[in-house]
Amino acid sequence: MKLLQVTRAERPLWLAALIGEDVYAYVPNTQRFHRNDGLRDDYFMERELEYDEIGVVDARRLIETELAALDEERMADALRDWRADPEPLEPQIVFAMANADLN
Repeated sequence: MKLLQVTRAERPLWLAALIGEDVYAYVPNTQRFHRNDGLRDDYFMERELEYDEIGVVDARRLIETELAALDEERMADALRDWRADPEPLEPQIVFAMANADLN
C-alpha cells in the first residue's frame, strides 16, 4: 500500500492510496477515499500526471491545507457517485494501513 501525492505542473490535485491494483482518491467534499478508475488508468498506463510517494504526515498536511473541495457543478456526476459509494475508506483507516506497511 502506498500513499501518493498526485500533481500536474507541481500543483497538488489528489491524495491517492494505491491498494493492490486499485487506486483510491481522497475527495475533500466527502472527506473519504473512493475508488478512482481514471487515476488508476493514468497511474498504470497513461502517466499524464505525476505521482510521488509520501508518508502519513505529508498526506495529512495535503488534506488539511492543500486540497480544495471539488467544483460541485463541474464534478456533479462524479460527486454524486462518490456520495453514493457503499464502501468509501475513512482517512484514519487508510493511514493505519500505510503505517502498518511500514512496520
